[in-house]
Amino acid sequence: MDAYGILVAVAALIVTYGLFSGAPLARYVTGPMVFTAAGFGIAALWFDSSAATLDRSEIATEAMQLLAEFGLAILLFTDAARINPTHLRAGEGLPARMLLIGLPGTMALGLLIAWAFFPGDPWWSLALIALILAPTDAALGQNAIANPDMPEFVSQTLNVESGLNDGLALPPILIVLGIAAGSGGSEGVANGAATTMAGHLILGPLAGIVIGYGGGWLIRRAVQRHEMTRLFQRLSAPALAIVAYAGAEAIGGNGFIAAFTGGLMVSVTLHRAASAQRLEDFAEAEANIVVSALFLLFGALIVPIGMGQWDLAALGYAGLSLTVIRMVPIFLALIGTKLDWGATMLLAWLGPRGIASVLYLLIALQALGGETPDRLVSVVSLTVFISIFLHGLTAAPFAALYLAKRRKNGTHTG
Repeated sequence: MDAYGILVAVAALIVTYGLFSGAPLARYVTGPMVFTAAGFGIAALWFDSSAATLDRSEIATEAMQLLAEFGLAILLFTDAARINPTHLRAGEGLPARMLLIGLPGTMALGLLIAWAFFPGDPWWSLALIALILAPTDAALGQNAIANPDMPEFVSQTLNVESGLNDGLALPPILIVLGIAAGSGGSEGVANGAATTMAGHLILGPLAGIVIGYGGGWLIRRAVQRHEMTRLFQRLSAPALAIVAYAGAEAIGGNGFIAAFTGGLMVSVTLHRAASAQRLEDFAEAEANIVVSALFLLFGALIVPIGMGQWDLAALGYAGLSLTVIRMVPIFLALIGTKLDWGATMLLAWLGPRGIASVLYLLIALQALGGETPDRLVSVVSLTVFISIFLHGLTAAPFAALYLAKRRKNGTHTG
């Protein structure tokens, strides 16, 4: 499947899904579910039942690589740019608790359980499984978050957590990938990989700070002088993301870290400015075209490859990843807050794995090529696949149960 075919399929599906996107059925049949299932169906026809044996190098074509790289850069940038810095301290610091305690806890517990489930695998493969599956995707639970009756502290906490945890998970993923890429060679190769990654982790943020802050300042100034239209305020989000990415790569830094850092700088520069709303408008509209294409790509390429390796061990880990590995660290992170059991359960459950995990797996496939462990592809693809449908189907009813209980008890804090 080439980029042209993906674009046509995405366009047709957007129109088709849009026809019933406001109907009651859409509360349970989400966009990611439709695009993932459609991608899998297309793969079955396109590859004539040979998708499971598709060479992984076919994923890393130039068109697919650009789609994955620019898609991830735009995702990281827009997620970070939408975050109001004051939101981290809102609601007893719930987002900060989930990011600073819950996220590292999820990574550590995920690694521990991966080691128990797959003891013969390389440590770096187990680490990548835990790290790639740590970020959450609020879009998969949007039917609950967007409910007008949902308390702001719940929706805001989940949006901030999802907006930042993918960027926070990126540096350790890149470090482990750098070590893995040099693990098959001499000590000098490994040291060279480590040095390269260190440069990426320094130059990437520097490029993001300069381009993000400078771009945000220029946008704010142009808007204040009424010299920039709303259309181009919206289009500045993907443009700055790509400029930050390319700028960092040009000086030897990591473009993804630059995009995320650039988004953070824009959120600071445009804080409470009208142009910040234009960035959010883009993230909620045009960026969904890229996200939809990536879900289609996931269903068409990643799922058929991964499902050939799905087994009971992968299924067991996927189930724990979506429950124990996610929920226990969140419970611990929320100890000492005034939240009741219902609110805590909802925040812990609404941690679906989605587009960030898909993109990080694509980056791993591009970095490791044929050396990518089967277990990594199997576990990540199965976990994301289950999460797309499980969280898509349960988000709305679980939110309704929580809101009904909240109304019955007259609860204000949870």
